[in-house]
Amino acid sequence: MRLLLGLALILLLSTSAAYAPDSRSVVRFEQIALDRDNPDRTTFGGLRLLGAWRLTSNNPFFGGISSMRVRGNAVLALTDAAYVLEFPFDGKRTEAVLRVRQLPGIYTVPEPDRDSESMVEDPVTGKMWVGFEFSNTIRRYSANLGAKEGWVAPPAMKHWPENQGPEAFVRLPDGRFLLFSEASPGPEESREALIFPGDPIRHGKRTTRFFYKPPRGFSPTDAVLLPDGRILLVNRHFSVFDGVAAIITIVDPRDIRKDRIVPSRIVATLKPPLRIDNMEALSVDQANGETNLWIASDDNFNPLQQTLLMKFALNDPPKR
Repeated sequence: MRLLLGLALILLLSTSAAYAPDSRSVVRFEQIALDRDNPDRTTFGGLRLLGAWRLTSNNPFFGGISSMRVRGNAVLALTDAAYVLEFPFDGKRTEAVLRVRQLPGIYTVPEPDRDSESMVEDPVTGKMWVGFEFSNTIRRYSANLGAKEGWVAPPAMKHWPENQGPEAFVRLPDGRFLLFSEASPGPEESREALIFPGDPIRHGKRTTRFFYKPPRGFSPTDAVLLPDGRILLVNRHFSVFDGVAAIITIVDPRDIRKDRIVPSRIVATLKPPLRIDNMEALSVDQANGETNLWIASDDNFNPLQQTLLMKFALNDPPKR
């Protein structure tokens, strides 16, 4: 399905010569009620809503958000067509200048292998690693996805499904990297995941496998490290019968062992009639003594879907 969407996007872009990948354009923010039946509702399980917005742009490269980083009033998002979106956002403005650029060096990569799905950052150096589906590869970039620095195709990922591979990426404080597959099957309806002892570009062959078990009927689509060292994941569900849903879970990395199924705890469930879409990207920051969780949706460049951005406070006391 992702390949068909990619081909549709190519057709769209080929008819939009007025737009260049690095052109400046505008992104607009429309504040919305997450619960249309109860607009004043703010509590959703262990999350407290701080705001929700629908994002639109006149740039056809906008959309398809698969991962993101929110720092202060700056958003850096990565699409599943290997484009970088950058724009300021303070929760008050109704529009902002949007900068769109292609990932460095990606033009040499065959079109299907440009499906960039996951992203993680070194908080000290700012270097960033991106996981790609179809090719099941990892690329390293300089700060803010500025320049390509390295590439690896880990042998342990070779058998991962082409369209459901490295969906969620986390770097632990001790330097290890965790990479979660969307649908590579494990025991008891779990998903395969890998531990890299350090930079995956250098340690791509030295992996340890474990398994993550998402809620039944859901698949992991992104992960972030919480300030207390635990891992927060968003898990997606889609069905033609009941539409889309998302469940936020927490995993404690101290529970991770080789070939072990790692337990998780549900923090919140977001499903209709809430106003949600294909929730896929996560980011975490701290402000005013609270841990804030940002969630964005991937509209698949489909006019029937939406790009939504939500901000929550995590009502979950530290466990470490």
